[in-house]
Amino acid sequence: MDRISTFNQQRQFIAQALEVQKRYATEQTQQSTSVKSLSYDGYGAQSRTIISLESDLKAADQYVSNGTIVAARVQGAYSATTSITDLTTQARSWLSSLISGATDDISGVNVQAQAYLEEVASLLNTKVDGYYVFGGGTTTNPPVDLTGYAATDAATVDTTYYKGSDAGASFEAAPGLDITYSASAADSGFEKLLRALSLAAQASEKPADLDIVQDAYDLLDQAIDEISVEQSRLSGIAQSVDEAMDRNVDFQLYVESLVGDLKNVDVTEITAKLSATELQLESSYSVLKALQSINLLDYLR
Repeated sequence: MDRISTFNQQRQFIAQALEVQKRYATEQTQQSTSVKSLSYDGYGAQSRTIISLESDLKAADQYVSNGTIVAARVQGAYSATTSITDLTTQARSWLSSLISGATDDISGVNVQAQAYLEEVASLLNTKVDGYYVFGGGTTTNPPVDLTGYAATDAATVDTTYYKGSDAGASFEAAPGLDITYSASAADSGFEKLLRALSLAAQASEKPADLDIVQDAYDLLDQAIDEISVEQSRLSGIAQSVDEAMDRNVDFQLYVESLVGDLKNVDVTEITAKLSATELQLESSYSVLKALQSINLLDYLR
């Protein structure tokens, strides 16, 4: 009976050898991929945690992607506003020189004012990746159209040039954090600037209508202050977007570290384990070979 039981030993060794072979294959895959498993099933109870963390990581990545797009739009609006401020300052200085000259002849005022007007309109039609940044909630069409636009007097607000909308554009910068970032060419400062330049473009040159020129100058004075406020607002929005993006990037790095701890293997450690398993597998093969060489009939003679 002791001799016949060798068959049972052989079966046990085969089962053990298969287990070692399976472990060896798993460790080979871990060494080559640097992860513990190629499927979530291989992580057992930790799979739910990994899936949840990877979902959070994907959401954070989307927040960063959206923030990058919005940051470019806000920067575009800010840069355009800076240029508009410079033009407003130049136009005010130019009108001031006309007023101080106190001449009956202001030839060229219409042409120069119209040139300023069109340049400001062009800046207010700034587009970033197909997005018109001064259109409020309407971002696919130019927000400023000077066709038929002509201010009637210094006291009457006129936004007939505006083709955008009053609705604001916002985006979710982080869970529970929405940031409104839109700008509007109908903003009071921009409207006063365009109104002033339109009035100057229509002023009588001979004899000089210095009253209209003075009204235009006064409007530009007000416009500069209000556009400065708008520029500060855009700067604040840009800072809020950047801060939200930084927090999202920090969160990404943190979650990536957690996922890495759960999924990744220590290459040095797994290489050592693989070598040990390989020796164990070779030993199992040797034992099996020895068992298979035993002829049961030799024990029954």
